Amino acid sequence: MRDPVNLLPRRPRAVEDAPDADAQVQLCAFFVGDDEYVLDIRRVEEVLPVQRVTAIPHSPAFVEGVLHLRGVVLPVVDLRKRLQGVPAAESRKARMLVCKLGPRRVVVRVDRVAEVLRVRRGDIKPAPALMVAGRSPFVVGVCGPPDRLRLLLDLKALLRAELAREGAHQPK
Repeated sequence: MRDPVNLLPRRPRAVEDAPDADAQVQLCAFFVGDDEYVLDIRRVEEVLPVQRVTAIPHSPAFVEGVLHLRGVVLPVVDLRKRLQGVPAAESRKARMLVCKLGPRRVVVRVDRVAEVLRVRRGDIKPAPALMVAGRSPFVVGVCGPPDRLRLLLDLKALLRAELAREGAHQPK
């Protein structure tokens, strides 16, 4: 089974894979600042209005804290801080996306949710080589018309160091 976050093929398409390019995928589109991003909708469990978050001392700057949601405590990441280095502005349009990352769940705060869209898998282009040259590339693809390109995020790569740190502190 293909990893839900990796909508792009891992190898060049063979002739027998051609129908795969026509397969539709659903993406959740949202804004962080003026930039539009998308996530595979299978990663998004729910969209919430902004909730009260409890800060955690000594956490990374982009981790707002934790949120108690229906009996489960989840980490909250401010994507504006993570991607742009500045805190999210208070807005009535801001939302929290509860996302699945393998066995874990994380809440990401975004400036606003735009829409859920259907895109042909073949219309998602790999991120340019210069964008992925660094460590842990978190923009894995680009889709949309030229005047409104959307960046496909890999949340696991975006949060890899924090997820590894969290795993190291869990009891075995």
